[in-house]
Amino acid sequence: MISKCWRRRVGMVVGVVTVVAVILVWMLPARLAEQKFPIFLVTPRHAHLPRVQHTPGEHLHTQVGTEVPPDRIWHLDLKGGAPRIEVIEELMTVAARAGATGVLVEWEDMFPYTDALANLSAHNAYTKDEVRRVATAAQTAGLTMIHLMQSLGHLEYALKLPQWAGLREGESPGEACPSHPGTTGLVIEAINQLMTAVKTPIIHIGADEVFTLAKCHRCRARDLAPLQLFVDHVAYVARHVKSVWGVRVLVWDDMLRRAPSHLLHSLAGLVEPTVWAYGPDVSRMVPPYILRTYAAVFPRVWLAPAFKGATGPRSIMPDAARHAANTLAWVQVGQRMRRYATLNVAGIVITGWSRYDHFAVLCELMPPSTPSLVLTLLTASRGFLTPATLHDTHTLLECPPHVVLDPARDPHLWAARDCAFPGANVAFFLHRYARLRDDIRVMQKEVEMGGWMTAYNLHHNYSSPSRVREATTNLRSFTSALRDLQVEAEAVLPQYHNNATVEEWTEQHLVPLNSTLSKLARSAAELLAHKTWPRRPLKRR
Repeated sequence: MISKCWRRRVGMVVGVVTVVAVILVWMLPARLAEQKFPIFLVTPRHAHLPRVQHTPGEHLHTQVGTEVPPDRIWHLDLKGGAPRIEVIEELMTVAARAGATGVLVEWEDMFPYTDALANLSAHNAYTKDEVRRVATAAQTAGLTMIHLMQSLGHLEYALKLPQWAGLREGESPGEACPSHPGTTGLVIEAINQLMTAVKTPIIHIGADEVFTLAKCHRCRARDLAPLQLFVDHVAYVARHVKSVWGVRVLVWDDMLRRAPSHLLHSLAGLVEPTVWAYGPDVSRMVPPYILRTYAAVFPRVWLAPAFKGATGPRSIMPDAARHAANTLAWVQVGQRMRRYATLNVAGIVITGWSRYDHFAVLCELMPPSTPSLVLTLLTASRGFLTPATLHDTHTLLECPPHVVLDPARDPHLWAARDCAFPGANVAFFLHRYARLRDDIRVMQKEVEMGGWMTAYNLHHNYSSPSRVREATTNLRSFTSALRDLQVEAEAVLPQYHNNATVEEWTEQHLVPLNSTLSKLARSAAELLAHKTWPRRPLKRR
């Protein structure tokens, strides 16, 4: 009896201790959060509400590494989804805190060109005052600003127009003729206007993906190899820019990878190649012998991973895990080549394409891509990708303690939609959109693969009403959810982009979903309108 009573008392004591321990463990994270993190207000879960301004935390666990590229450049591509100036100003600060030392601005048609180049500018291009605000924001954040002006390929925004159509190398407006004097005249005047507006110590003249060379009568008359025409043009532009403006000149390297040694040597001292590859295995895409060749020719070489715009022309959210792995791979390749091939890595340019080219649809918008930008910049500036890197990403994105950033399980870092970085409410909106889009695709596939709403059924108005209703059970709820998303898009996206971008994104993403649902609704209505059906065989109509 005494033994039973004793055991009962011991059990009660153990139970009380266990409850107290559980309470203490539950409270501990909150206390640690108070000590290690400032208290953040979470971006509203309702994406249609205004974004709240927050004060970023100051404490980072990691510091800039000693064996990392000395310059880390954020590529700001403005040829699609150009952000509002106040958003760019915020992002400059975020990028600088993540380890960026410069910003490569690809203006394309968003620069306010004047005089003979006035038609280069889009109707909604930035004003001169806004260009100066971008430059001031970069300077305030401690970032070196670099202009990017394409010089041969990707000149679609000029060559599509009647004024410059005569400069095309072939049928496509993608490439200009390197033998036409108007090409260098156009490029040099555009560079002069960029540099007059904002003088920068470096300029990037692009020159990537020149798919058409030596096709026009001018080029054929010169009887030179295509790569010779390319190199001569790049050398002429670079030499002019260096002599007039006294700046360093960068070029994308893809066209140089197949160039013989004597052509590469003709560019030595004129340009600095920017070697780009966007997969996790960069050594397969750019074999080491290419980098060894560059090391023997060029005093400086740049490396280029991506943080967005490299996994599909219609992507809506960057694969941050893939981009961070890509960035880390380039950092490690640079370290190895510096040791064993004396490759002088001047810096790393983390690209973020807004479109695959001028004619392509929008890919990932810049503001919701901030988590990927921060993670890749931290990886590039620290030289590693560890839990400490993720902790600092958490801090810079102003995430509350409950948010867990785990690229292994959440490669797109959707969890960051609960944080407070510029664009978090767009990420929240995009997450809802992606889920609805996928649900609609599943329903559409089931309808197409099923046997009751095929083209045959519709042609003959011959189907089972119960099967039609079953296939379209969620049609009404999906339609309602899509209307809600349209309202949210009109409320959230204008906080970051001009009306043209909002309309374009909506037309590319929401309108097709509405068309799909409308088509399914019409098909279902037509089939359900019939109450009796003829005997077989059905006659062709």
